[in-house]
Amino acid sequence: MANKTLRILIADEHPYQRLQLERLLNGLGYYRIAPVESFDELQRLVHCALQPFNLLLGNIELASHAGVDLARFCRVSAQIQHALLYHSQHLKVPAVPQTERQAVNVSLPQVPDNEALESFMAIIDAPLVIGKLPLPPGMSSGSTPAIRHRNFAHTVFSR
Repeated sequence: MANKTLRILIADEHPYQRLQLERLLNGLGYYRIAPVESFDELQRLVHCALQPFNLLLGNIELASHAGVDLARFCRVSAQIQHALLYHSQHLKVPAVPQTERQAVNVSLPQVPDNEALESFMAIIDAPLVIGKLPLPPGMSSGSTPAIRHRNFAHTVFSR
């Protein structure tokens, strides 16, 4: 199930690609999305953000026009947790081991399609297991407790 509180930035100078990505994310259950069309706009949003963005979905060429390496910008920015970057060309999100999922940055050769975006969101939006509570004595993980059936035929409503 999608974490609806994820804050997502889409950075692409092409309005159609921004809209397409936003619709794909909406279809996956993500709605806290801010689209930007220039690197200046992206930089202002990132630097003025009170909370970090969970994901930047960005076109690498957007920053290269401003003479900036977008992958490096994402790595050094504390306000961007994960980044899925792409060039303007079928895709496959590479596997990321569980131990390396603190800050995932992936670069793709083209705009992500639904399958690639769904794969990436499964990596960064995986449920976090904090701990497991022990079962009460006498209960094993495979057994279900016996349910006692009570006869409620003689209640106030049957008088």
